[in-house]
Amino acid sequence: MSERRIRIGNQTAFSALTPTQPFEYAVQNGFDAFEWFPDKKESGAGWEESDLDAETRRDIRNTALEHDIRLCVHAPWQVNPLQPKAWERLLEVLEFARDIGASLLNIHLYTDEGIASYVQAIIPLMKRLAQVGIKLSIENTPFTAPDDFNELFRKLRNLGSTDAAYVGMCPDIGHANLCEATRNDYLKFIDLLDPQVPIIHIHMHENYGDYDSHLPLFAGPAGKDASGIEGFIERLKRRNFSGCIILEQWPEPPSLLKEARNRLRQMIADSPRHVEKIGFAQKSPLPPFRKRGNLMDNFANTIAEADRRCGSWRKKLGWIHDIVTDDRLDLNLEQLTYLAIYLRFIGTGEVPLSEDGRHYRPSHHAKMGRRIYDCLSKKTTSDNVFIIRKIYPWLPSFSSPFTSAEPLTRVRDIAHRNDIPKELKQEIKHTLQNKLHRCAGPEDLVTSAALLERITAPDADYPPAFVEQFKRFHEELKEFFNARSLDEQLEAMTKKGTIQEVKLMHEFLEAKEKAATSEQLVTTFERLTRLRGQFHERHKDNSGSEAQELQIADIRLEDFSFVLLSQLIDHFEASEDEIPWSPALYALALTVENLRLSGFDVEECQALESELNLWRQRFEPRDIQQLIRLKATLDRCGRLAEVYCDKILALFPEKVERLGQVLGVAEHAIKLFCEADIRSHLVFQLSKLVALFLKSIRTHAALSP
Repeated sequence: MSERRIRIGNQTAFSALTPTQPFEYAVQNGFDAFEWFPDKKESGAGWEESDLDAETRRDIRNTALEHDIRLCVHAPWQVNPLQPKAWERLLEVLEFARDIGASLLNIHLYTDEGIASYVQAIIPLMKRLAQVGIKLSIENTPFTAPDDFNELFRKLRNLGSTDAAYVGMCPDIGHANLCEATRNDYLKFIDLLDPQVPIIHIHMHENYGDYDSHLPLFAGPAGKDASGIEGFIERLKRRNFSGCIILEQWPEPPSLLKEARNRLRQMIADSPRHVEKIGFAQKSPLPPFRKRGNLMDNFANTIAEADRRCGSWRKKLGWIHDIVTDDRLDLNLEQLTYLAIYLRFIGTGEVPLSEDGRHYRPSHHAKMGRRIYDCLSKKTTSDNVFIIRKIYPWLPSFSSPFTSAEPLTRVRDIAHRNDIPKELKQEIKHTLQNKLHRCAGPEDLVTSAALLERITAPDADYPPAFVEQFKRFHEELKEFFNARSLDEQLEAMTKKGTIQEVKLMHEFLEAKEKAATSEQLVTTFERLTRLRGQFHERHKDNSGSEAQELQIADIRLEDFSFVLLSQLIDHFEASEDEIPWSPALYALALTVENLRLSGFDVEECQALESELNLWRQRFEPRDIQQLIRLKATLDRCGRLAEVYCDKILALFPEKVERLGQVLGVAEHAIKLFCEADIRSHLVFQLSKLVALFLKSIRTHAALSP
């Protein structure tokens, strides 16, 4: 088998910083094949043919010729030849393929209307490709079986057309592993193909038979047992395969591609290239292309570039959606922190938003929010939970009123009322109704709040019915953007919660309204904690929008617990006599319980809760030995606080400053975030409360500081 019989290459990816970054990697590392896959997302991530001008296309063509890289093009996966508009899109892809000198175009097999209809649909494409000397490969999806391809190529042979000689199959072993007939046995898929099915192109990636995760080769099941890949290569040899094997991923680190390529070469018994032939390790061979690090290497700059590219809230949210939901990108703690900071900057108006010229109703944003929420829920661990909880409040609500085909329609009715001035009707229609229905964003909440302030001003004289409807609309808008206050959130939930929850919510809100003395503050803290515990239990049994509503309410309660404990500590510090041990110990136990409910070191928190509750029952402050033993428990609480305080301070301030600067956020907003918002977490109050206890113990027990 000659060196060029089987080539190995990689593919473009929406997660790369530029369309050409994976190609540059292929050139620098001696790959001899490359596949261009236009897969631009709604967020703006990825690329399409129009992003690469004539000069860039010539550079690609010349570079590929110079380095003996065979090029192919994968049509967008949504392009179904059975659909009326597909032909126009395929011609655009074909023009790009010709411009770069590609030798093959790859499309998916669709069986919606039967194989016979599919064959008739691709005949014009076959003819056009045959005229320009480009082959057509047809790829299996997780929903197409070997019998579909056997029938497809029987019908193509029966056409008796010479154009069919340019058509072959592209087996995708990852998709074959998900096929219902051959799940977790892609070799069986190959074995069930008729010998007459011509294999001319290959896609390789891995999964565990659960979903199309596109794991790098040898990073999935083959990492432990490569016999399946070896068997696949043997089957290709028996079929005298000659063509390109494409590794369909852009992993982190990209060196996984080179490692997979080298192992495949050994299996194929192909000699690896010499380093001298690779050549371009220090300088890019493509003048128009900028050399950059991988998407995940400098995440602050990656976010800044995406932010410049994505002007509207929809596009920014869409970019975050693509990052979070891509199983190939394993977001670490630092990257999740950057996303939390970025979403906060967007939600507070520190990052400017602009319309993008497209028309997407708020339901589109809500559905993206749900997918982000669901993915983050699955990624949540004890290490990252406190970061992910900072992301949730900045996602849109995906409750059923907002995922319906036409959400937030009340504003339309308001804009058509006959009891308000025409100028106001036009203002509401253009600045809110139309804006929301084409390009919703948090800036609309600001617009709505300003209008509400005007129409409810003391000297305003608008019909009460109109004012009431606008207030309701504004509340709906706050719900959509998850911008309701704690009281508003709970009041809304009292209308649909369980009897026990409604009772607890009313008790908490009543206590919150009256809280002034230390005893009242402790009572409020106790009721808050009981309510959080109730939400925590119900959250386990719920999913979807109900789970989101519970999560947001829980986060609001967690935020308020910081305020409560701050007020309590002020009362304890102001005590003329000694610290009030019983309420203070109870407040400490409630603080630890609240941290547990937030997902902080659950086992350690449970152990501390038990110790503190025992101390509450039997503590005698005049007993020196008890004071010394209590100090051991307090030291343990202090260590818990220290770990998380240090973690938060290590993750946030530097990243807030760095991301704020590259996004152009005002210096005062960065400073406020660093000095106030970051430290407004309950764990910092735990540290203060422990310090207060230890000071009192040292005084009573005459211990050294």
